[in-house]
This record gives sequence, structure tokens and C-alpha cells, in this order.
Amino acid sequence: KGERIHPIIRSPHRPFILAGLFAGLSIHTYMAARAVPIFYGLFVMYLAVWQRELLRQKWRGLVWFTAVFALTASPLVIYLLTNPGAEFRIEEVSAPLNALLAGDLRPVLENSVKILGMFGWAGDPLWRQNVAGRPVFEPVVAVLFYVGVLVALWRWKDARYAFALLWLTTSTIPSLVTINAPSTIRIINALPLLTLFPALLIHILRELSTDNPHLSTVVSKLGVGLVLTVGAVYAIRTGYSVFRLWPNGGDVPFVWQAAFTETAVTLDTQSAPIPTAIGGWSPDTMDPNTMALLLRRDDVPLSHFSPEDGTLILPTMSNSGEVVVIRPSILNLHPHWEQQLQFWNAEIAHSEYITQYTLSSLPTMRPQHTVRALFGDQLRLDGYDLDCDTAVCRIITYWQVETVPANATRLFVQLLDDAGNVAAEDYHLDNLDPQSLWVPHWQVGDRILQIHEFQADLNLAAAMRVGFFDPYSCEPGPCQNLLTDTGAPFLLLSLHE
Repeated sequence: KGERIHPIIRSPHRPFILAGLFAGLSIHTYMAARAVPIFYGLFVMYLAVWQRELLRQKWRGLVWFTAVFALTASPLVIYLLTNPGAEFRIEEVSAPLNALLAGDLRPVLENSVKILGMFGWAGDPLWRQNVAGRPVFEPVVAVLFYVGVLVALWRWKDARYAFALLWLTTSTIPSLVTINAPSTIRIINALPLLTLFPALLIHILRELSTDNPHLSTVVSKLGVGLVLTVGAVYAIRTGYSVFRLWPNGGDVPFVWQAAFTETAVTLDTQSAPIPTAIGGWSPDTMDPNTMALLLRRDDVPLSHFSPEDGTLILPTMSNSGEVVVIRPSILNLHPHWEQQLQFWNAEIAHSEYITQYTLSSLPTMRPQHTVRALFGDQLRLDGYDLDCDTAVCRIITYWQVETVPANATRLFVQLLDDAGNVAAEDYHLDNLDPQSLWVPHWQVGDRILQIHEFQADLNLAAAMRVGFFDPYSCEPGPCQNLLTDTGAPFLLLSLHE
């Protein structure tokens, strides 16, 4: 007996059902896919005006397509409607769209000119996607592309050409209404059809088209030779651009974490694991996960800190007695810590992307003012320094990790006047991340050294209030502080006893 086939599988509408399924799934990918429904709406309108007979023949399939598309895309649509803050990235790049909605056409018109020229004149301005300014096509193919588009416009009443033109046009919308145009990544929907337009022109040229039965073999050989020569030149140029020029251009080393990659290679080659403190841009969110992906071993205790924040972490000593700190070469430590590491006789090694400091022993910490206070059984304050010899008054707090915090911990230092009012304040360490990506990033035994700088005169401050709170607990609030060992939400220290 033959197997029974499901009616949908053998349905003449099967191509429309599959198309609706995959079109709906595409909405769940990159945000540029949000322009896809615009294309389908415009193409159906085109069919209704210029291809009515074709639309009458296929209308049932279009209904199937629309239903499956809507059903597949609905989970994301429902989520976005119920979580309006989830699309915060769009708000960051949508200045041209906002101007358009306010009646200002200039940014969108400027973007349209840039997008028109990106295929052969000047491309994406950002290094992270490409060699900055490099157009999509090399000169010869660019000419074929633009003429191919003109051919498609000339034949726009043919549904095939209209389909290609509408797809290309709607693919540019995400870049048209956002900043940094032309953006190759936001026009990624155009990728399947980009080479179609040069092919259209090649196909209709008798000297090149394979449909020409009288195509001269001599011309063919010359054409092949020319194509191979031009192709070789383009290949060499592309290879140089991709493998030599692009990796070191602009912000590419930063965006693609060249420093962390070199750090991982350095740590992987160690014969024995050495606890290491790594300076980075996102110590409490992205950096630990980045290193976990890059490292090929999992026995290296890593701690992360932000050099830009005036922080320095000295990890616990390794079995060999060494203390290691690594930072990206383009991310400087605070000048005070740079000088201090040299004073501690750190061995400093510079490479292409990283700077490594190695201390043969852990330096002795002797704060000017000794304090012993434990916060949340996690972080211990050992003391602080006061320095007002310069225009900016500086406080340095000395901490040690007793237990790895289970939640984000933001440090606050507030200077109080005689009446107990806040005269100045300073905040450091973990911050609120809009995507709640916080991860643990310290190790037990870490010494956290934090610089606090104030424009206020410390001589006028009567007391200092110190503590930690979880920044993720502040909405709707109140913020949840780590309690001291006496049960207080902060530590109050007199500055002039």
C-alpha cells in the first residue's frame, strides 16, 4: 500500500506555505529583516495594479503565505509589543527616522545619496564591517551593476524585474533611516540579489551572452583572458585588504577583541596557571564571557576591572609567587597606578595589543588610615588614603574580596558636611547594564584598589560615607545596600579626628 501524503505537502500552495514559514522565521533574525513585510506589501500592490491576472491565479497561495508568515512572526511581534524597551538599540541609531517623522527630510535624502553610491563609489564608513569607505563592487562590476539596475527599471512591467527592484529598494530602508549610512550590515537583505543586476547586463550583451549561437571563439578567449586578468587583480587587492589592511584599521582591533585574543594565547601557553587581573572596557558584563570563549583552558583564575574607572586589581599570588596584571595597550591605567606598578618594580612587557605587568611578590599595602569593615560578608575595607596636594582631592580605598559577590556591587563614597549633607560623591565598580548582563568577575583574595577624585576641598568635609549597593535593585527601589558587619547599610568615617 502506498503511504498517505498529508494534504498540505501535496498542495499546489506548498511553495507559498514554505515561503511564508521562512519569511516569518527571518523576522526573528537580524533587525534589518523588519523591512521584509514592506517588500511583500509593495509587491502585492504592484501585482494588483500591473499583473492582475497573475494575482487572480495566485491569490489563494498569497493568503496561505500571509497566514503562515503572520503566525510564524507573531511570537516576536507579541514580545516586542509587550516589552517596548527591548528595542533600545533602534533608539540609539534612529536619528534620521526621528527627523523624518518630525518633517525633516534632509538626513534621509543625504543617506539615499550615500546608499546610491555605496555600490561603486564610497561604501560603509565603519571599519568594523569592511575597509572603511570601500564600495561593494570593484569598478568594472560596479558599472555592470548600475547599468543592470537601469535595465531592470526599463523592464519594470515584467514581474521578475519588479520583484528584484522592489527587493533591492526595500533592503536599503534599514540603512536609509539610521545613522552611519551606508551600512552594509543593515542592507544585508540585498545580498541574495546583488549579483543579479550585473548578470542581467551580461546576459543581454551579445558579445558576452551564452545565448548567442554565433559567439566568436576568438572573442570568447579574449573575454576569458580579460576576465581572468581583472579577476586576479581584484583577488590580490581583496586579499591584501582583508588580511593585511582591515585587521589593523580603525576600531577593528577593539571591536574584534584583538587584545583579549592575544591575552588568551599568552595564558594558554603558560606551563602553570597564574591568577591574572585583566583590564577591559566591560569587566562586569562582556569581558569574562569573552575570555571564557577565547581561552582553551579553564584552570586560570581571572579577575576583571576597568582601567578607565581608576581601578586596579592585584590578584592573589600564584604558586610561583608572581602577581600578573594585563591590559589592552590602547587602554591606559590611571597614571597613579602606572607609577605605582613601576615603584613596585613590576616587570613590564609590551606586545602588539597588550601590556603585561608581572610582580615577583605581592606588595605590602599600608593605607594612611587603617579601617577594618566587612560588607555583606563579601568585601573588606582595609583602609584609605587622603591626598589634597593637587587641585583635585583624591581618596584611595583599599579592598579585599572575601567572598565572590553573587550580585552586582556598586561602590559609593560620599563626603558629608558638618550638617550631614552630601557635599560630593563618587561611584565606581559595577554599573547598571540595560540588558542585565552582569556576571561575577572577581576572585577570592583579590585586592581592589580604587581611586576617588573630588573637586571639593576635603578639608571642608566632616565625614565620609562608604558602602555598596546593587544597582539592579534601584528600580523601582529603594537600592539594596550590602550591610556592614554591624548591620549598618554603610560605614561612616570621620575625616578629621
